[in-house]
Amino acid sequence: MRILVTGVAKSGKSTILGILSELGYGAINASNLLLSSSCVKWNEDYQSYDITDKDCAAGLINKAILNCHGNCALETIAYELVDPGYVDLVVVVRRDPIQLYEEYSRLRWPCVKIFNNTISEVTGSHVNDIESLFNGKVRQLIFTSNISELRSKVLMVINNGLSEQVDWLMKYSDDERFHSILMSIEDCFTA
Repeated sequence: MRILVTGVAKSGKSTILGILSELGYGAINASNLLLSSSCVKWNEDYQSYDITDKDCAAGLINKAILNCHGNCALETIAYELVDPGYVDLVVVVRRDPIQLYEEYSRLRWPCVKIFNNTISEVTGSHVNDIESLFNGKVRQLIFTSNISELRSKVLMVINNGLSEQVDWLMKYSDDERFHSILMSIEDCFTA
């Protein structure tokens, strides 16, 4: 089985990849592949790497998937570069947007990066895009810092087709802290 692990930045993809590795899956970190290539360059304003050659990046990622024999798992935020025919299952890691915002703020990420990642998680827009690309192969998994519980969830996703749906706006509809975070993100972005 070939598994794609994706989600917004800091959602817990690397942790899930580590669990899959412990379960015997060959682990491929797409960021490591791309950073050692000429396919990316540093973006000072966004404080991260930009893919400058999508064909180059897609070629590296898809070649790594095809060269992996047996059970394999690939972690990447750049899901759109993965050929849907090369993976059997897509695990979209979802994470509480309050936790994400706290992590992004702690890392002192640029405002636009905090906005893009937090809003994508809150609205689930990335999940809709992923589902349209990988029709019928997508399962959602809500991250928890309890590794034992997370390991059980991973096994349930793989073996039983577990998919945890979440509507953060509904879940936090009456939470003042959540609304305050959304307002600060909007203020930061529009300032």
